[in-house]
Amino acid sequence: MDTTQPPHTALPGDASLPFDATLLFKALQYQLLVAVEYCYDLAPDECLWLEVMGDVTVPGKAQTEVKLYSNSLTDSHPNFWNTVKNWLHENFDRTSFKSLVLLTTQEFGAQALLKGWNTATPAARLSIMETIAGSSYAGVDQQTKQESEDVEGGAKSSKARKLQQHVMAPERRNALMEVLERMHITTGAESLEQRLQSYQTRHLKPIRPSKCQQFIEDLLGFMSSPQLVIGGWKITHQAFTDKLSELTHQYMKHPKTFPKVDLAALKKAIDVEEIRPMPFAQKIVEIGGEHHLKRAALHRVVAQNTISDLYTDGVLFKPMLDGYLGNHLTLHQYGRELAMLGCMGITCPTELSTRSMVFFIERNGLPVEPFCGLEHTMPEFRNGIYHMLAGEKPEDEDDEFHWRLW
Repeated sequence: MDTTQPPHTALPGDASLPFDATLLFKALQYQLLVAVEYCYDLAPDECLWLEVMGDVTVPGKAQTEVKLYSNSLTDSHPNFWNTVKNWLHENFDRTSFKSLVLLTTQEFGAQALLKGWNTATPAARLSIMETIAGSSYAGVDQQTKQESEDVEGGAKSSKARKLQQHVMAPERRNALMEVLERMHITTGAESLEQRLQSYQTRHLKPIRPSKCQQFIEDLLGFMSSPQLVIGGWKITHQAFTDKLSELTHQYMKHPKTFPKVDLAALKKAIDVEEIRPMPFAQKIVEIGGEHHLKRAALHRVVAQNTISDLYTDGVLFKPMLDGYLGNHLTLHQYGRELAMLGCMGITCPTELSTRSMVFFIERNGLPVEPFCGLEHTMPEFRNGIYHMLAGEKPEDEDDEFHWRLW
């Protein structure tokens, strides 16, 4: 994994900082996306390794080096020569792989001899490398000439020559031929942004549109989870399949399970003073439930946000919502009428408020009827439905939602 792609956003004051590691994280996300695509092709008995034997490795099949670069892949580019050098390492078991792949977002340089690599025989590939290395030694490589005009360029040129000498050394010729028999160069690979879009187009059709980004973030989080990294960064077919099943079940267009809600994040945005004048809040205050306002506001937001998301994704339709609201209003009215019968003859305001609070707490603690058949419908959502109903002003005042028992 590597990158020299420049950042697209300017830093404050247009200052370039030498310790900005943004591109490293971008390159890691790119590598993880490449690994995800490989995971889709794993057979039941196969696994994938990250970084252990190179960027992305499927034992017995392919080892892939991933490069996120914006410049051209020229004949002397270190991405090519360093990759070959890595595969020549004495501890790298290159013969165990059917293919060795250099995957890069770069395009071949206009004059690059490497352009014909993938159709060339191993012997022809060796000849190409010998020609490139020979030109470099002779000083006829145009890029080397330009680089040699300054000290830094000369150092780069010298480093490139040493790298080529290492790869082309006679004592490594047998190992080099083993690499050349298996090596494939994939140029012009999609950028990070393009790869993300392609993944969504190919794999996320069953997922609710508003949850596609969350699906990708959760999947990449799994791919780089501490548990996997500590365990050697090995991803099995079973583990990947299980995670896909979990995320699909959670974010599918017609879900079976109630959507996940970040209660902690929603709670931070609740302002009791802002909601206090609202009808639903006033109906709680009038029975002495001041200390329940923040929780009630949170539950109301849970219900509103969930309904909005399901509407947006085409999972929920108005008749379904109206039916759920109507059922709860009817059940609440019968429950309230029963509780009011128990209050007959009571005139003490304090006693009526106390009984009303008991009724409020009992209703909020009732078992939850699944919303649109969704398993594990949250009680916070159902209670939020109560507070939504309490905020409405119906045409018939007898249908108005109240907590008070008078």
